[in-house]
Amino acid sequence: MISRREALMASLGAAAGTVLAGCGVSAGATARRRRVVVVGAGLAGLGAARVLKGRGIDVVLLEARERIGGRVHTVERFGTKVDLGASWIHDSRGNPLTEVARRAGLQTVPTDYEAVLARFAGGEAVGAGQLERVLATYESIQSSLYRRARRSPRSPLAPALQAELSRRRLSTGDREVLDWVLGVEIPLDLAVDPGALSLDGYYEGESWKGGPDLMIRGGASQLVEAVASGLEARTGVEVKTVSRDGRGVRVATASGETIAADGCVVTVPLGVLKAQGIRFDPPLPARQRRAISGVGFGLLEKTFLSYGSAWWPQGVQSLGTVGEPLARTVAAFELARVTGTPLAVGFTGGSWAAELERAGTTSEKVVASLRSGFGDQATPQETLSTAWRSDPFARGTYSHLAPGTDASWRTVLGRPAGRVILAGEHTSVARPSTMDGAWLAGQAAARRLASSLG
Repeated sequence: MISRREALMASLGAAAGTVLAGCGVSAGATARRRRVVVVGAGLAGLGAARVLKGRGIDVVLLEARERIGGRVHTVERFGTKVDLGASWIHDSRGNPLTEVARRAGLQTVPTDYEAVLARFAGGEAVGAGQLERVLATYESIQSSLYRRARRSPRSPLAPALQAELSRRRLSTGDREVLDWVLGVEIPLDLAVDPGALSLDGYYEGESWKGGPDLMIRGGASQLVEAVASGLEARTGVEVKTVSRDGRGVRVATASGETIAADGCVVTVPLGVLKAQGIRFDPPLPARQRRAISGVGFGLLEKTFLSYGSAWWPQGVQSLGTVGEPLARTVAAFELARVTGTPLAVGFTGGSWAAELERAGTTSEKVVASLRSGFGDQATPQETLSTAWRSDPFARGTYSHLAPGTDASWRTVLGRPAGRVILAGEHTSVARPSTMDGAWLAGQAAARRLASSLG
């Protein structure tokens, strides 16, 4: 964003140009620089701002929070830095944020999802043979569901999944382990209950390039700082209305300020759009409004668990107690490899995460789940739980494809409405629900808008 002094000089220059134009000065000498408002300074907004600035467009970057980064937020706690929001560079091979991290000199730590220790309530370990048997069943179910998804991508996942489970004759123990595996994959990975997901939503991302998922020593906010270099954001500025007409756009803030511009990139989370946190005048096109309503927005909450010393076996990266219903799955990852402190993080997702947050019992349930399988050693000295559902500038964590929708609905979300365009992980077809998906979507939206401005 340009400084106040630069803005003043630009306005004076524009006024002088108007006078000179009447005195026969060529039109080329009075060409006005284009201005675009970018709403939201998360990765999508920062990506958009960088592209626009690179094309010589004046950028007004507005952020409702008192910080940049959006759902990427690192804080100091437990004598270290922890990520309250996004923390993984997923599929690091070919991921643009992997290169950002490398150029910024950030230290990354790979995650091994197979380094898991699961126990039944009471402490009995899930044996390697049993886990292998259950995973073979899981892969068979996945193959069947994929065939169903090819035939009917918008159909709901839940009845199809239930039909596949009913076909398999599993022991009680095997079914409990399978439910835990599915729970890790659906409410904890996709942040949604099976009943709120379409078959296409279940398979989003299956064609990604691969490579280990990476966490960043010192926190993911370092990525934000790296890509924000050279940009200036106005924080604490909440946008309430985006109006458009044939001449451009007008953006009104909660403080009563109105900013005129040639275009606007709106990068607020889908949850904010669903809650109508920003009013569009005239309303967005009907298909786009339908997509905002139809594409889902889920919830994944974290509970950080601080211990006096690491109690999990060396080499283990994830932990969980099996035996709970699929939708009430809890899984934990140890963070000692990343933070250098005896710390773990437990996850809850979907409607159960929302229920726990409303009741204020997230930490209690996460600790109880781990204690039921691992005993008193799993009782932490201190906890910290996130609350993304109640955050007015997020209202959840990331998007998914609900029943009745497929990936084409994300394309509809990202279509321009005049000179207003939405961008974020929710508009990314190739990389939804990820940091790099947001980053790339913001860049793509900015290029599209810049081209339309001429």
